[in-house]
Amino acid sequence: MPTSSSESPPSKQNGALALLSELARSGNAWVQFGTLVLIAFTGLGNGVATWNASRENKAEIETNRRVAWEGEQRIKAVLVQQVAEIHNWMKDATSEFHQGNADSASNKKLLAKFQDELEGFESRQLRAIDGIQQSLRNQNVMMDNETRILQEIRGMVERFERYKKLEQERGAPP
Repeated sequence: MPTSSSESPPSKQNGALALLSELARSGNAWVQFGTLVLIAFTGLGNGVATWNASRENKAEIETNRRVAWEGEQRIKAVLVQQVAEIHNWMKDATSEFHQGNADSASNKKLLAKFQDELEGFESRQLRAIDGIQQSLRNQNVMMDNETRILQEIRGMVERFERYKKLEQERGAPP
């Protein structure tokens, strides 16, 4: 159909749609069958692409979970090591205190201050671990939500494909 200078040319997609519509209305059964096959391959390609994207998203989420878990384990290992070193140092300092050092009074003050700092450090580390665990729970919720969304999209694609097939069967001559 010729276009006037005031009309914009149809887009590629609309041109393809018009061509498919024209082929579907063709009186030749082979042309209609070929059109049906092309539409089926397109739907199959869309389904495969959706499935691949879903699989890649799940793999990426699992990788992120593993990295977060490994980071949490490293933090815990460092925390355990540091706390053990601090406790050993406190034990040595306490033993030195009991041996009668001249500066035992200052050691006692230092130990009390250090114990307060240690308790603060431990509580901060425990809060950091709680934050990481909450982050992992949030990531689990996000992954569950994304899985449900992908399942709904897949269901919609399947229903749309069935609808297209039924529409084609309804429109096909006996």
